[in-house]
Amino acid sequence: MPDWTQIADTVAVGANSGATYFVDDVEVALFQTDGEWLAIEGRCPHKGASLGNGCVENAVVKCPWHDWQFDLRNGDAVGRPGSGVRTIPVRVDGTTVLIDRDALVAQATATNAVDDGIHRYVVRYGALGWVGLFGTVDRIACSHRDRVVLQTHRGLELGEMLSDPTDDRSASADAQPAGEVVRLAETDEIDAHNGRQNGAVNRLIADAQQQLDQRELPISVVDGEVLFDAESAVLYFVGESHPDAGPLVTDIARGHGLERIELQPMIDPPPSTGGGCGKPGCGGGGCHS
Repeated sequence: MPDWTQIADTVAVGANSGATYFVDDVEVALFQTDGEWLAIEGRCPHKGASLGNGCVENAVVKCPWHDWQFDLRNGDAVGRPGSGVRTIPVRVDGTTVLIDRDALVAQATATNAVDDGIHRYVVRYGALGWVGLFGTVDRIACSHRDRVVLQTHRGLELGEMLSDPTDDRSASADAQPAGEVVRLAETDEIDAHNGRQNGAVNRLIADAQQQLDQRELPISVVDGEVLFDAESAVLYFVGESHPDAGPLVTDIARGHGLERIELQPMIDPPPSTGGGCGKPGCGGGGCHS
């Protein structure tokens, strides 16, 4: 039998909005969208942002930091297989919103206890020098600072190995890998990749900034990189996101022989700010527009 536990009053969460709660030290993101109440685990698997602060529309929540999107009905990450979050059963009794505490605790316990057979490595990657855990089923014989090929949600990337497998360290036992360690990188591949980061990236940044300025979009491109697959690029920017930027960079990608360009904020908002998407009321309780 479910252990229905009160988590909030219906008046606490507005229409098409969300909020964050804690039950037995587990963070829960609760949403009301299109007259339906839905709950998921509260932290984004990408960088740990509180999803309760995200914008919600049509039962999909957008992470307030990097715009990852999650289907609230099944927990799937939109367009990012294997990066979803757990859903939590919800029901409403009058003006009281309840969640199934037994299901929440059982899911959390199972997540912590399962030996998934994945070896986890600490790897540095990306032009901004991010550090994350990456997994592989088969152990890879590697040394500190060896260059490795990674599969991330952005595509194939080049990384720098910083650790042996962390299998026996409790801090990483239940951590969701940010991607997969595919293999060691070859020297000629590394040289070709490094060569693309000079002239090609500079031309890409200059072209993108010129076209953004022509359209008077409030975005300054400050850095960029072509990924290891040479098919995708990432442009890092400061300023405000704008809906016209997406179609624009798609056109720029074609002009440079790339399949796609991703615009990535250069500076993450600090966790204490609550994030948000810029709509009135977004952050610290979701969108109210």
